[in-house]
Amino acid sequence: MAYARTTDGVRIYYESHGEGTPVVLAYGIGGNADLWDVNLPALAARHRVVLWEPRGHARSDSPADPAKYSFERWVLDLRDVMDHLGLRRAHVGGLSLGAGIATRFTLRHPARVRSLIVTNSSSAAGLPLSVDNLVMRARSIEITLAQGMDAMAEFAMAANPNVAARLALDPGARDEFYAYYRRLTPIGYANALRALLAMDHITDRLPTIRVPVLLVGGDRDPSLEPMRVMHRKIRGSKLVVLSPASHFANRDRPAEWNETVLAFLATVDGAKAGGRRRR
Repeated sequence: MAYARTTDGVRIYYESHGEGTPVVLAYGIGGNADLWDVNLPALAARHRVVLWEPRGHARSDSPADPAKYSFERWVLDLRDVMDHLGLRRAHVGGLSLGAGIATRFTLRHPARVRSLIVTNSSSAAGLPLSVDNLVMRARSIEITLAQGMDAMAEFAMAANPNVAARLALDPGARDEFYAYYRRLTPIGYANALRALLAMDHITDRLPTIRVPVLLVGGDRDPSLEPMRVMHRKIRGSKLVVLSPASHFANRDRPAEWNETVLAFLATVDGAKAGGRRRR
């Protein structure tokens, strides 16, 4: 297993696959790099794919101090992973939380971003969480710390609309969700949720993004409307809605997701190569 060490001493797990222009991706809250397994072969056939796990997730360190978690800190983690790998610029993105981190990285470090790929994410839009979402996430922290990760998996499957929509499409994904949560430490997940609840609201800053942006949503995903807000805010962004697809569109429609993302990357890389030739 490979790790980068952050400026504050936390170990961040990453994997690197394939060759070509780099694509750096993180999954959603509580997720891990293995959840890209249905996308990795297609992406790595054309690109260097770096999959990383933000602090508090799976194989990365999970500091006990809640103050060590925030979107700002996760942005620094992404910077440190790219620095560790010597990546000056990359396509950056992710699903849900991963896309929220990548969007904030783009706002903070635009010169290091070739393009931004946002999949199934409300945190990328930076809108305030709904009251129902706030309550559900706060209850998730309580269950995680008091009862552990199997209880949290059960609660998510019953109460989290993102998870419920995935199960409606694929009831067999129950085992996937148990495995998903069992990879987490309770303190890491609880602290990551605390950072999500304290999310900075970046919606008004989205129009300053000038890199190419791809937004991939699911027709049954509660995050679709925030992504439509992003589409309106970011000039020239492209929105693709997959169907039927939940908050986990990369897993619900892997072939379509792969085709959409690879076509976007080819267009961006082709345009940049053409610009270099013209100069």
